[in-house]
Amino acid sequence: MKLRVELDWRTTLATILLLPMLLSLGFWQLERGDEKAELIARLEQRRLEPPMSLLSALRLPSEDLADRQVVFTAAFDENNYVLLDNRLRDGRFGYEVVAFVSVGEASAGTMIAPLNLGWIEGDRSRMTIPSPQLPTGEYRVHGRIYQAAGDVFLLGDNPFPTQRPAVVQQLTLARWQESMREHLGSSVFPFEVRVSPTDPTAFRAEWAVVNQTPAKHRGYAVQWFTMAAALGLAFIFRSSNLATWLRHRFLSSGE
Repeated sequence: MKLRVELDWRTTLATILLLPMLLSLGFWQLERGDEKAELIARLEQRRLEPPMSLLSALRLPSEDLADRQVVFTAAFDENNYVLLDNRLRDGRFGYEVVAFVSVGEASAGTMIAPLNLGWIEGDRSRMTIPSPQLPTGEYRVHGRIYQAAGDVFLLGDNPFPTQRPAVVQQLTLARWQESMREHLGSSVFPFEVRVSPTDPTAFRAEWAVVNQTPAKHRGYAVQWFTMAAALGLAFIFRSSNLATWLRHRFLSSGE
């Protein structure tokens, strides 16, 4: 019995269109898993390093600042903060509280630092906006510098609020720099500082290192590659008499 190949245009077209997509999704998930593993490794390394002042952090290249531990004395203004909208914790709706604190650095004068104090629960009906009780006076604050992995998605404009407290979508500090200097009357530390979970000034400040673990990304990659393999096998068996040929060979060898 001869092995024959008879291509069906529908099966061939579907395979040509879908197989590269499934493979690319699998490799993309592997790359994401490697990126997440690097983020976790970097954070663990940063935790072993001593904290630095904000002024010392500014002397470093911006690409070397992520997850650096910092410590500084912050003066709080109970009304100078924004609420980052639509932050979920354990399935509950809420906000993250970002206070604009005054930081006095010797030899550098005073600057403003955006200090994320963590999560508070909100009104799911959105009928009311919470009024968190911020610390008053000066506190010695421990935290780490946070840098987003990429550009954030915004629904419409997200200007720096000239009247605070206020609710905003995201903390877009790069876009806000000029407006912040004008309305806050001081230079501004250009990166978000996330307070340490055990700091006395913190609300609920358990920060997830990554939204999905490297193992989960690799699991997704296996699923995409499995689907690609299934599609490839389906194409082979639909486009040939391979199944019949193999069965004939098996029966012939048993005689």
